[in-house]
Amino acid sequence: MQRYDVVVAGLGPVGAVLALRLTAAGMSVLVVERSSSVYPLPRAIAADDEVQELLDRTVPGVLAPMLHHREVRFVSGARELGRILFPSSARGYCGLAFFHQPSLEASLRQALTCPVRLGTEVTGLEQDASGVTVRLGSSERVRASWLVGCDGAGSAVRRLTGIAWHGRDLAQRWLVVDTVGSFHDGFTYTCDPAMPSVDMPMPGGHRWEFLLRPGAVAPVVPLEVVRSVEYRFGARRAASWANGRVLLAGDAAHTMPPFAGQGLGAGIRDAWALGALLPAGRVAEYQRLRAPHVREMTRLSLLVGAVLQAQHGSAVRDAVLAGAFRAPGLGAWLSRGGPRRPSSGVLELR
Repeated sequence: MQRYDVVVAGLGPVGAVLALRLTAAGMSVLVVERSSSVYPLPRAIAADDEVQELLDRTVPGVLAPMLHHREVRFVSGARELGRILFPSSARGYCGLAFFHQPSLEASLRQALTCPVRLGTEVTGLEQDASGVTVRLGSSERVRASWLVGCDGAGSAVRRLTGIAWHGRDLAQRWLVVDTVGSFHDGFTYTCDPAMPSVDMPMPGGHRWEFLLRPGAVAPVVPLEVVRSVEYRFGARRAASWANGRVLLAGDAAHTMPPFAGQGLGAGIRDAWALGALLPAGRVAEYQRLRAPHVREMTRLSLLVGAVLQAQHGSAVRDAVLAGAFRAPGLGAWLSRGGPRRPSSGVLELR
């Protein structure tokens, strides 16, 4: 059997950052990914200043293609309710940037020096006090001191380990449309009671997300559409992010709605934290460090979604939100991002 310090299951941005961090720390790493190539369509799209810094420290220059310094607007009909410009960090990373996930994944993969097995899935595992025997495909087995599941919300690693999956999928259906080209380069929450929507730029195109209420007619987007898919967003968490020698990171450990743009960022923070804690033998600190920030950002995502989707009493919502943005002190705080807290403590890990 081939032996490694760590097997990383899943080669999205989270698995790639973790593998790069562990390799840089001198650990032997095998990455397995069930897909044979980078998923060609964009999924995650936004990164705050801390996540940008983590990515830039992992692969210098990876931020160059991103769109930086974009404002966020809340509108209702023709009325602007408020505007946010997230401030840059003390180290100069802008408060909000937008990326094209397939391009980001390709850049991260190019930097890998560890063995990578594409088209390979974890199909079984057996662990003991010293490590994990991981079955790949129908019969191959490898041995590792640790197995980390970075394999998404439907994580095979989580299922095979028997870790419970708590939470819920939200009732609302959302239509997500990605296009080539755009009408504008800003980020907009449109608080329309009939069909709330969110739209935002990405390199080379634009994204729209429309809430499909019962009887709603899907809108026409007069641009070249590269993806159109319906989602029910979820807010879920694993009962534990660690079980013996098996760990979970990213969507395998927790999911949140996209309304605060923190989903992928939470996974990148997980990978950075594990990249420091695992080589140092401090795995017990992992969930204690990361879970509070994940809970906080999940609550924020649910709150922003509730504000956006308000149907009954939407006039009151509009008046309260507009008044809050105009209020002395409170307005300035909201205009800088309000309750969004990009600092999670992972940058302080050495």
